[in-house]
Amino acid sequence: MNMPQNRLWVKKELRLLGSIQLMTSLIIQSLGYYWTFLYFSQSLVFGIGSEYFPVIGTSGYSLWSSLLYSISGSFSIVLQRRPSNNMLIWTMTMNILSIFATLIGVFLISFELILTSKLKTPLWQYRSARMLTQYLFLFTMLELLMAAIVTEWTYKARQTEE
Repeated sequence: MNMPQNRLWVKKELRLLGSIQLMTSLIIQSLGYYWTFLYFSQSLVFGIGSEYFPVIGTSGYSLWSSLLYSISGSFSIVLQRRPSNNMLIWTMTMNILSIFATLIGVFLISFELILTSKLKTPLWQYRSARMLTQYLFLFTMLELLMAAIVTEWTYKARQTEE
């Protein structure tokens, strides 16, 4: 079953949002790799780590969430190219899972930022990690917005299809 032809405006924008989701997933993954490398390499060199527990690095948030975001973005692009009822359901499901992942990420990142706000150390490693965490928060919020919009559009397309 194909999506109705009067919903073509959704399809064009859906492809763009899927591309934004893919780019966001790559940025989140890159920030996570850099953040983890920075923390663990500098903690070995400088012997730091007793004051600071890396919630983001130890949870692996940036790795598993970026995988989920890239899958949902890929489904959004495929839905635009080959619309079908099954692809619509898969796209909606993956974007709902992405919303849950971003909510978990917002919680973890907020917890991380609260922990680092209490540190009074001038070490550049802590400042860099806090800055990377703030960027991770911004891109997680962008992913939350994109996944919410795609979910809304796929839900509306599903309702008009029935």
